[in-house]
Amino acid sequence: MKYFNTFIIFILIPVTTLCLPIHSVYSHIIDSNNSQLWKKPEDNLAIQFAYKPEKPIIDSFTTLQFSVTNLQSGQHIGDSLAQVTVTNGQRLFKFQNIITQNGDFSVDYIFPDDGTHQVLLRLDNNDSIWIASFEVFVPHQTPPNILDNQSNIIIAIGILIAVAVITIIMLKKR
Repeated sequence: MKYFNTFIIFILIPVTTLCLPIHSVYSHIIDSNNSQLWKKPEDNLAIQFAYKPEKPIIDSFTTLQFSVTNLQSGQHIGDSLAQVTVTNGQRLFKFQNIITQNGDFSVDYIFPDDGTHQVLLRLDNNDSIWIASFEVFVPHQTPPNILDNQSNIIIAIGILIAVAVITIIMLKKR
């Protein structure tokens, strides 16, 4: 019995937890360093926004997460229709007809360039329409330098030596 309890604690519980499907649609935004909060006290509404990764990479997916709650109770606002628009002032991309059943939802977006981007959220719930605005900063990324580190230099020298050896062997065969 002693070993059975140890088995459950150290093996079964972690494995079961890892096997559960993770849906971003059903998750709160937790411990995010880039979390932003928009409040509408007169409507008793709070919208939390965050994105992952915390430093978006150009031409790679970034998950934009939203959590819509009652400002006083912290309970989710359900059954809403959302529209997310991402712009940098020059380009505009819209995600339309996002149905939220529990107040949490996310969209995946690829930022095409660096700089500050504005994320606009329109949320329709019953007879109310709310508009919230958030910002995402995409840092400038320099292309990698192929001779940046020591291993790349060693590989380059190895290739040069291989080419020299092949050239010498071909010249001797003549």
